[in-house]
Amino acid sequence: MEEKELLQEQYGFQLQNYRVTGASKVLETDQGLYYMFEAPAGYRYKSKFIEKVRKHLEQQKDIRMLKLVKTTGGQPHFVEDEQLYYLYRGVRESVPENSFYASGQSLAQFHQATKNFSGEKLFIPYSSLGNWPSTWRRKLRHYNEYRDELDESDAELTPMDELLLTCYTYVHQLGEISVQYLLEAGYDKVVKETAGLGKVAYQNFDQGYMLWNEKDVRLMAGEWNWVLDMRARDLGQWLKAETKRNGWNDEAVIHFLDGYNSVAPLLTGEYAVIYALMLYPGRFLKLVESYKELPLEERQEVNAEGWQSQLEDELAKMEEGLRRYPRLVEDHYGVTIPQIDWLWRQNNEQATSIRHEETDQ
Repeated sequence: MEEKELLQEQYGFQLQNYRVTGASKVLETDQGLYYMFEAPAGYRYKSKFIEKVRKHLEQQKDIRMLKLVKTTGGQPHFVEDEQLYYLYRGVRESVPENSFYASGQSLAQFHQATKNFSGEKLFIPYSSLGNWPSTWRRKLRHYNEYRDELDESDAELTPMDELLLTCYTYVHQLGEISVQYLLEAGYDKVVKETAGLGKVAYQNFDQGYMLWNEKDVRLMAGEWNWVLDMRARDLGQWLKAETKRNGWNDEAVIHFLDGYNSVAPLLTGEYAVIYALMLYPGRFLKLVESYKELPLEERQEVNAEGWQSQLEDELAKMEEGLRRYPRLVEDHYGVTIPQIDWLWRQNNEQATSIRHEETDQ
């Protein structure tokens, strides 16, 4: 079913137009403005967790949630094609004078509002806290296994298969280095040190999860994307998403981090953990997983050139950020984190090799 028909069936309105704003779609309908978000279908079982976090946030003066819109059947969401969708009623928005600073500040206030959240042991299935190294390694193993399948297969390789084989060495070593960097950055120690500084994060934090109405009241969204994790996850994912969207921008990063630090200063160890998350090619591996899950006949029809452009763009934009972030952190926050000696790709060169040398800790 097409999205327009699906929304009419589930909510009873006519979709007229929409635009993508980071994590959300802004829907223009015959009944006004709505914001639509999506999450993995399995998250529909999180209702008790979501309800408990919402009730906790209702007691916090600095955080307000957008108004959730129920389906015509009275449900808080609907599921279609292995995705969960949910909507909020739109508001008259205002744009902060310094949106990057305001976003960092608002994110910090959200984390502060969740630092006293209790009962998290009841929701272990929705927790990623302390699991980054094992999760990253598992996803890399899946990538390795797929590469082995391609090597051993007698079937003719598709253009997409050839692309993944070409990128394999670069992406695999990038992933391995990110895990090593995370451990050497003292990840377990940072998990313990930040346990009381915020307990709820987003699956992949991005623009669209927070906005401001015409009275400059801060509003949060995206509840079905909440997970239990450390606050560094949201900062790292925002940096990755913003870089993918607009390229690396020192000024934007500084304003965002300054906004965050104005409310809840980051600990020294968190800057390195954020860098490890920037290193990890998570979105690339997610795209590969999506391709692997396609039926064989659909793989044959994949537009390899379009995927190649997307994958290469993802890696190329992050490379500049990975070079500049350590210097930026040292210059502006007085924090020195280990740097990595890369064999960076030249223009028009495929991602086929990478070099890492041990650095002094």
